[in-house]
This record gives sequence, C-alpha cells and structure tokens, in this order.
Amino acid sequence: MGRPRSPASAGTRQRLSEAALELFHARGYNGTSVQDIVSAAGAPKGTFYNHFASKEALALDSVARYAAAMPLDLLDEKHGGSPLERITAHLRYLVGLTDTSEDRGCLLGNLATEIPAHSGALRDAVDAGFARWVDALAAAITQARAAGELHGNEPAGALAGFIISSYEGAVARAKAAGSRQPVEEFLALTVARILT
Repeated sequence: MGRPRSPASAGTRQRLSEAALELFHARGYNGTSVQDIVSAAGAPKGTFYNHFASKEALALDSVARYAAAMPLDLLDEKHGGSPLERITAHLRYLVGLTDTSEDRGCLLGNLATEIPAHSGALRDAVDAGFARWVDALAAAITQARAAGELHGNEPAGALAGFIISSYEGAVARAKAAGSRQPVEEFLALTVARILT
C-alpha cells in the first residue's frame, strides 16, 4: 500500500480522471493526448505520472467510471414497475441521452471501434462494461418472460446482446447523420417488434 495522498493530490487525481473521461468521450482515445488531459484538468504535466502510469491506465479508469454510471438501476426490480416497463424505461432513457449536436455517442461503443488492436487491457475493460450491461438487461428479460410479458425462446443473454448491439449501431448512425432518427427508429421497432 502506498503512502496516503494529500487532499490536494487526491483533487489532482480526480480532476485528471474527470477531464480524461470528458475528452475520451468527446475525442476518442487516439484523439486525446496526455497534454490535452493535463491542460483540461489544470494540472502540471509532470503530475500526471504521479497518479496514472500511462494514458492507457487513465483510459481504463474512464471506462470503469463510465460503466459504473450507466443507468442499469432502471432495469432492477427495486426500481418499480413491471419488468417490461423497466426495460422500456431503460431504453427510452438511453435514447433520450442521444444528442446529435455533441456527436459523442456511447463511450463503450466508441472505444470498441477504436482500440482493439492497440490495447488488450482496454479491449477487455470495454467488453466487461458491455457484459455487465447485457447481464442486467438479460435478467430483466428473464423476469419479463416469467411474468408473461415477453415471449420467445432465444436465450435472454443473446436477445439482450442483440438489443444493445442494435442500440450502439443506431447511435453510430445518429452521429453520422446528425439526426436522432436512427435512435428513434431503434426504440420504436425494438418496443413494437422485439419486446413482444
């Protein structure tokens, strides 16, 4: 265990972490330099390596923070509503986050297309973020089937993965088109044709 960080040091780490998440989401991994991150954090460049071993380590931190903040609690039965209502609320929430004026998309989806050849650790972290999401959605799908709200016999995990992949594709198309139409179509078709 290392020595305790001073409050100022902890603040610098937090600022670096927040700036990195913002920049990786807006510009991507390859489009963000360590200098960009320290500048955005208002930290001297020399302090970066006091907190993170590399840009990759900071990207891993960003993926963990992003994945932890995903609104998976909307799928949990503690949230209230029937399983199908919770699934639909989760998807509506995600579609509501799509802002084509910012061109950000989903950090997991963005990094998934950018980093596989560059970093096995980052690839694995992104995959783990998706797996956590698939598991949460699959659990809600299983509950919806048990409640008689959904039919079909494909594995819940496969259906959840298909829905998430469809959402990610719709977000990518929305970014390219500068229009919310692809995500709106995703939501309408998923609710009307897939979640039946």
